[in-house]
Amino acid sequence: MLILDQAVTVMRKRGADGARVAAQLEAIAGCGEQAARLWQGYLDNPGAPGDKYTIVSWIGAERAKQLHELSLKAHELVSTVCAAAGDQARFLVLDESPVVLAYRGLKEGETGPQAAQALIGVQQEHIKHLRALADQVRAFKLAAKATKKTAAKKRASPKTKAAAKRPAAKKAAKKK
Repeated sequence: MLILDQAVTVMRKRGADGARVAAQLEAIAGCGEQAARLWQGYLDNPGAPGDKYTIVSWIGAERAKQLHELSLKAHELVSTVCAAAGDQARFLVLDESPVVLAYRGLKEGETGPQAAQALIGVQQEHIKHLRALADQVRAFKLAAKATKKTAAKKRASPKTKAAAKRPAAKKAAKKK
């Protein structure tokens, strides 16, 4: 999910308002949660063992298809988040799906339930990372507001600055 990290970095540098992007990151995390439930559903009712080569043969074509559909939905959301990064988004390339799919092979001696358990752990890490990114993006708005207030104080008009200096000058004159 390096692409999302890069998009968030670009948005941070630009000072983007992240409320909409944070909601999209949360929606991607929601796709991940649905995927985790599909994997857990397999673990709760594993059915007949599959072959020694693929996870799909263990979890079934229907679950694999549902995971793939969730991945496509998440991919659209990732594209939207990257588009929010502006012109630099054209250089971002989707490196991996935020939804863990069932298309990898089994390791030597690994069973379907063992692979599913490991993949649930990976999916949970993805969800945690997406939520952390959403929190970072939400913080942009707060930081942007603080920066705007500071910038507004620095850009105070010359009349305001002159008026602020006058009382100090009067006090100095009275002391003499």
